[in-house]
Amino acid sequence: PVVDFRLQKHLRNMPEPGTIPLLYPGHFSSSGTTIWPQPEMKKPNAIQRNSETEKWLYPSGFYCVVRRFSSKEERHRVVAGVVDPNLFNGVDVLAFENHLNLFHENKNGLPQALAHGLATFLNSTIVDENFRRFSGHTQVNATDLKQMKYPSRKNLIELGEWAIKQGELT
Repeated sequence: PVVDFRLQKHLRNMPEPGTIPLLYPGHFSSSGTTIWPQPEMKKPNAIQRNSETEKWLYPSGFYCVVRRFSSKEERHRVVAGVVDPNLFNGVDVLAFENHLNLFHENKNGLPQALAHGLATFLNSTIVDENFRRFSGHTQVNATDLKQMKYPSRKNLIELGEWAIKQGELT
């Protein structure tokens, strides 16, 4: 992931020629949808694509992201969203800021249904209740996510197919 203060000179407030999308937690709504770019956001929306930034980029695709930090006032500690590559007008790579945990397959995107299934599962009340049992803090680390028990890949894909048909989930 991109650690923004280390790549400061490559960050851009808004997309311009030679840049690609840089996604922060603020680009994901509470319903898990991606809203990019966000001109009113205080964080940059893009990063230059060059030899210094290339190693931090991921091929465009569907990804499940989980915000690393939540506030105590939020309904859930684990807040997941789906990155839909169709929102980025044919961009072939994306950058993810360090405050997002990223689900991927060998640094590539996931099948669409799997990304939606993971996000639906992670946003469920049962996952939130279980997470709160073993973690009293508002930070969600990659290790926390790795140690969780997940449904089978087949079941996550079926859940994702169901979620896609539903549209917006409540």
